[in-house]
Amino acid sequence: MPTAQEQAQRNEEILAAYAAGESVAQLAVRLGLSKSRIKQILRLGAEVVEGDAWAIRLAEARRKEYREVIDEVRAVAVAVPISQAAAKVGAYRVLLDGFDRLTGLEQTLGLLPNDLGQLSDQRQLAETALAVFIEFDVPESARHALVQRIGLPEATS
Repeated sequence: MPTAQEQAQRNEEILAAYAAGESVAQLAVRLGLSKSRIKQILRLGAEVVEGDAWAIRLAEARRKEYREVIDEVRAVAVAVPISQAAAKVGAYRVLLDGFDRLTGLEQTLGLLPNDLGQLSDQRQLAETALAVFIEFDVPESARHALVQRIGLPEATS
């Protein structure tokens, strides 16, 4: 008999797998549960979800999966010999598609701006602000705080 924590983890896995497209029948077979139990967990899970926290966890799990797939496709693309040009090009196209999907997800999550050109503008603004901070002897702690909040590498300061 699984513990309450194990059941909660299993239920969360069921919710995520169902949201990702796995059917009730597939879940029942894979987890050794009845279809009615899977449906019950899905109903209860929908009631228990607190705000957007579950959706964010699901999106972060998907982001991790994208990164893992991208790593696998990158390894395949590198491993395909140059003598198999069509296969190599195909692998790199799939890799680029993976990057596009990951970028789209990260934009949706607000981790990247929808207009990636904004990143350059933000960086220029930050570098200008840092230059003014240095010119007017703003304390080092304030410069580091600016770099951290904007998300620039420390080397910029």
